[in-house]
Amino acid sequence: MARRRSSGITSLGFSQDQGCFTCCLTSGLRVYNVDPLVEKAHYSKEELGEVSLCEMVFRTNWLLVVRARRPCCLLLLDDQRRAFSAEVTFKSPIRALRARKDKVAVVLTCSVQVLSLPSLQRVALLRTPPAAPAARPLCALATDPNALQILAAPAHKELIGLQIYPTDVSRAVKGAQSSSPAVLSCHQSEVACLSVAASGSRLATASRRGTIIRLWDTTTKQMLHELRRGSDYADVYCISFNGDASLVCCVSDKGTLHVWATRGPARHLCCAAAPPHRALCALSDDRTAVVICEDGTFHKFTFSAEGNCHRNDFEYFLQVGDDDEFLH
Repeated sequence: MARRRSSGITSLGFSQDQGCFTCCLTSGLRVYNVDPLVEKAHYSKEELGEVSLCEMVFRTNWLLVVRARRPCCLLLLDDQRRAFSAEVTFKSPIRALRARKDKVAVVLTCSVQVLSLPSLQRVALLRTPPAAPAARPLCALATDPNALQILAAPAHKELIGLQIYPTDVSRAVKGAQSSSPAVLSCHQSEVACLSVAASGSRLATASRRGTIIRLWDTTTKQMLHELRRGSDYADVYCISFNGDASLVCCVSDKGTLHVWATRGPARHLCCAAAPPHRALCALSDDRTAVVICEDGTFHKFTFSAEGNCHRNDFEYFLQVGDDDEFLH
């Protein structure tokens, strides 16, 4: 999620295990632990300048950074040494980053390029439809290195669909071009939000209407569940799976957090009030959902299989200082 607001936040992003999140600012960069909410790293504007994007590489010392003044340049920051160790420049601005431990998918205007880590050497190229400047960048990457590895992004000639690599993207390269992916038609209107489970076995999508979330089996390309978010059109900001894809949650501009159980018959577990500001959601465990917002607020919800849900934590995370003990 990237958007400038009065809070000074330019983008937010959860780590792949959803236990940390990054906050990019006009005044630098901060990294937080989720439970407990503690600031793990703090970089000033003098050190990094204005940061537009940042992607953690799990809980390693690697941070992938894009600075506002150099939007075409990807930097690999070693947080242990507080120094850059590699960089690569593209021909168009970087719109989003999606990483796993050994690779990062870099979303550009007309393509997704997959680079190896930490060398930042290109290993795959995926052509995508030209993106409008205001359009949300769409890309999802399975993050478990020991499971099915897929990358999903908009199909080149079908905005209502996605192209999916069913195998490890590093094996799909023929020279500079990737082999043909499978194309999945997802909705009757354009795909607006997507997420891939860590294992790569499940894909979740929402269209511009935002009334339903569809869950797909990435192996069979069959729809598994159709989850009703609401009857009114909504801008779905974020969809997120838990670790084993037994739960999925979403947040939208309707100011609600929804959580569903997806094993067996799908069940709607809770609907909780969340700020209407642009936000990201994550499932930190099987009974806890976290929402971070571009207004600088942090919300933690607990829910039960019976449908009970309440917010048990609220903070302004920008006010959480860096004098807390560093968590490893």
